[in-house]
Amino acid sequence: MSVDDFRGSLAILGGVVLCPENGSMTGFQATANDAILGDLQALEPNWRWSLVSGADEVRPFIYSGQPLQSAWLTRVRHSAGLQAVARRDTPLVSFFFVLTGNIQISDRRARTLLSILPNHLASVRTAAGDRISIQDQSSWLALHISEQDLRRSFEDLTGTPYMQEFVLPLTHYSNDSPQGLYQTLRQAQRDLASSSEEVRSMLGKAYQQLALVKLFSNAPRNLVATYRQSNSGDVPARLLKAEAFMRANLTAPLTIEDLAVFAGCSPRELQRLFLTNRGRTPMGVLCNYRLAAAHGAIKEGRVQSITDLALSLQFSNPGRFSALYKAAYGLKPSLVLRFAHSEE
Repeated sequence: MSVDDFRGSLAILGGVVLCPENGSMTGFQATANDAILGDLQALEPNWRWSLVSGADEVRPFIYSGQPLQSAWLTRVRHSAGLQAVARRDTPLVSFFFVLTGNIQISDRRARTLLSILPNHLASVRTAAGDRISIQDQSSWLALHISEQDLRRSFEDLTGTPYMQEFVLPLTHYSNDSPQGLYQTLRQAQRDLASSSEEVRSMLGKAYQQLALVKLFSNAPRNLVATYRQSNSGDVPARLLKAEAFMRANLTAPLTIEDLAVFAGCSPRELQRLFLTNRGRTPMGVLCNYRLAAAHGAIKEGRVQSITDLALSLQFSNPGRFSALYKAAYGLKPSLVLRFAHSEE
């Protein structure tokens, strides 16, 4: 996803989307409440903004942002007290490091409330009807990346299929750890702000890669192990058996009855286990495994025909396979294959 693709969809809590045409850093500073609210409503139309009265002290609201390769870094200091309601779903995952104050996100569909306190980090997805409440004088740093790019990066860096939505629960972080993700993002902001236009794109690409490596494997916990959950006693053995059977039979015409027999339970019970632990149906998880296998084969140039690949992975409709692949990875499989062959 390019910087232009972010325009109109990037959901920043308390900040403003000011995606520049040239991809350089951007920002704003305002003190008057009317100016803050006016800028937010004009520049981030996905949110219906309102100010919370009763601020103890007037300070300048400072926003700065820089694009990486296909992600976006934002830093907000001394936010005014704000509330907002999302107008539509956004295709982004946002990772928020709260420094001071408090950010609360109310998920309308799940009926949950996430409260991010100082020195804590959590991932956020925004859907229509979600509500945000930002405490007066809050400050934070955030990394925003599209679900498609997160999926591609996760699979490329870890070799693990992206089976379900990647969720980082509320986690404590240290903002003075030189090896931590927070300091990596802060250094990225400093370097990008001081770099020339000629090297900024290269720096952005390098920092995005480094940040995602740290996110997936180092800071603040090993998210790959958390995501896999394969060795966790909390995951039912029947579900793990079904997933192992899926991985071993990606090219076989499996049904949910086949999976249930191998797992040793009824199809209804297997359906419940997957929805509870993976957030998807068994066939939905199997589809993700097959898409990941297809992506790996296409990216490595081991494919001559997209139609043959789709059929071999039990996608009976190649057009449907192409649509699913594009929804997952952002590009048509034929285009990815063309890139792969051109690099040989």
